[in-house]
Amino acid sequence: MHFNTKAASLIRHIPHQREWSSREGFSSPTARQPIHVHVAGAIARLLIVPLVWLVPLLNAQEPTSPNKTQVAAVKTSPLIASQLASQPVAALVSEYSADQSTLRRRFRMPLDSAAIEFRELHYQNWQSRLEAIDFTKLSLDDRIDWLALNNEIAHDRTEWDRKLDSQQNAKQLVPYTERILRIGAIKEHGLPFQADELAAELEEIAKEASNLSSNPSGNPSGSKDPSKGLQAVDLVDQLLRVLADTHKFLDSYDPSYSWWCAKPYEAAKQSIGAHRTMLRTKVAGLSDSDADKDKIVGVPIGENALLEHLQHAWIAYSPEELIRIGEQEMEWCDAEFKKAADEMGCNGDWRLALEQVKSLHVSPGEQPRLIRELAWEAIRFLEAHDLVTVPDLAKHGWRVEMMSPEAQRVNPYFLGGENIIVSFPTESMNHAEKLMSLKSNNIHFCRATVHHELIPGHHLQHYANARFRPYRETFQTPFWTEGWALYWEMLLWDLDFPQSVEDRVGMLFWRRHRAARIFFSLNYQSGRWTPEQCVQYLVDRVGHEPRAAAADVRRSIMGGYGPLYQAAYLLGGLQLRRLHEELVQSGKMTNRQFHDAVLAENHLPIELLRYKLTGKPPAKEAKPEWKFYSFGSTR
Repeated sequence: MHFNTKAASLIRHIPHQREWSSREGFSSPTARQPIHVHVAGAIARLLIVPLVWLVPLLNAQEPTSPNKTQVAAVKTSPLIASQLASQPVAALVSEYSADQSTLRRRFRMPLDSAAIEFRELHYQNWQSRLEAIDFTKLSLDDRIDWLALNNEIAHDRTEWDRKLDSQQNAKQLVPYTERILRIGAIKEHGLPFQADELAAELEEIAKEASNLSSNPSGNPSGSKDPSKGLQAVDLVDQLLRVLADTHKFLDSYDPSYSWWCAKPYEAAKQSIGAHRTMLRTKVAGLSDSDADKDKIVGVPIGENALLEHLQHAWIAYSPEELIRIGEQEMEWCDAEFKKAADEMGCNGDWRLALEQVKSLHVSPGEQPRLIRELAWEAIRFLEAHDLVTVPDLAKHGWRVEMMSPEAQRVNPYFLGGENIIVSFPTESMNHAEKLMSLKSNNIHFCRATVHHELIPGHHLQHYANARFRPYRETFQTPFWTEGWALYWEMLLWDLDFPQSVEDRVGMLFWRRHRAARIFFSLNYQSGRWTPEQCVQYLVDRVGHEPRAAAADVRRSIMGGYGPLYQAAYLLGGLQLRRLHEELVQSGKMTNRQFHDAVLAENHLPIELLRYKLTGKPPAKEAKPEWKFYSFGSTR
């Protein structure tokens, strides 16, 4: 059968899908065709070269589907339109989140034409739906949710496009990508196949990957390119998963596949694995040796993408201005550190004072007890000063867990939320690693941040998020999450929570660290600094142990965090601190009222939270404009 006839036959047998829901009433004109038309078009584009081993199912009957007139009638139903118009924006946020989840779950192959088609329609439809809402008739809460959802859709679409561009660039080093995607379509889209010819295709992939592995550079330019190499390795990892998923789906369930394809699959997997190793070593410049095991590698997003992320976070400052904020905060820490060093008899030498504090740690095995004591000390302080509501279940709803040695390579201190996960030396560490872990998790460093991880920090946030406006999890932002926990560090300092000069040194270490994160993370993401420069900066400027500094930078670059995550700690804290000045220090709210109100709103960019707490309705055209920081001011 001729390829064009074959492709047409395949497309005719893609199951038609009826309209998903009444929400199609606000679809854009390009989305008014039945969904199966878009799937068929996407898969037709996938089949752009002859594939002998993809064979049409003959004699299949095309399922019935609504005709265009019926579909149009559904979309313009007055009843449905009125229901959609009266739907609170909060419900739309939940629906959008569910749609995003469905797309992530259903389409898992990189550069999948069907996924690209669905995503494009998805974003178009949602933007049309929001535009159809009369913003002037919305309540304050609905206006805030509308702006946050519109912002999220635009950001998600930009990130999706950026991901596709990255994969397209990586495909230049992985020329067998399309072949594997066509094999993956057997499972992902139900396309039929002929086992003997699929086996031949797997053999060809194995040969192509093997030839590429023998290329000494693997890069058309002939030079090492760490960013492009890492992108290619990531693409190969995804393609290997596509092959493995398809193999698992067919093996033993389809006897013809097992008979013909078991060996060719193993050969392809082995050759692609060798090609991956070549890309990692010859193009990215890494190796699997112990010497390179701890090497920090990543792909900076660049200046333009950084500006887009700041827009998404509702931050009305440039990266350069934010770095200036970090520098000014660092200067305040320097002055306070000198005072503390003088009190400790160190003649203003902050490094000497810091080393003395690092030596004050508990013995191995005693850290969980210390963490519990510090957690309850903070809760008692909050209650004594009537700072925030802490329900009994929240007080008693956390547990202590220990961090594995492997996890401590990325998180050398501890993590919090529903539980607190504690870092401390383990038997498997070498002697130098044990000493560094002891020093990094000393008593006063811990006292400064246990409340950050538990109460009033992340654990209380988790408790509130599950109970108040949970749909706003869609708008997760580190400026709210980490900013809230860091804000409490600043407020507790102001309220004389530190009991000794050593406690103050512990708190200053972390405050300086958060200022340094602004500096090194934005310089790295802009492409101005290397990971090695970031590590050295933390050692020299903050006083980190080298292993802990490397772990923090590794976490920032390789831990799956967003490009603004590390900067968001102090910047989000400063936003909330300024909001506290406007509302509490002005006498408009008490501390408890303010803090309870912040928790009740769940995740929001802080500028949008400010609209709610001040009662000022935002305009539909509202953009980031709040200047929350005063340069040159003293505390």
